[in-house]
Amino acid sequence: MTRETPANKGSGLLALLLDVFDVPVVVRVGTTLVKIGWINLHEGRAVLELDPEDMEVAVEDLVLDSVTAARSIAATREAAPGGT
Repeated sequence: MTRETPANKGSGLLALLLDVFDVPVVVRVGTTLVKIGWINLHEGRAVLELDPEDMEVAVEDLVLDSVTAARSIAATREAAPGGT
């Protein structure tokens, strides 16, 4: 789906989901919601094409969450008696 075409004017499975739920269709990547740009059928499966800009934000959030978690684990280990 191009940026010029609004999501609610599409056709196919994504348009059906928009009609049924009457809200934008999204998926969760980590803690970030990412819009679905298009749904394609490929080898008998529905493939969700995610919005590139939303996906970029989701990846940045995942990296930051991973770094934060790693620092927290390291700090907890150092603070524990006999920590390594």
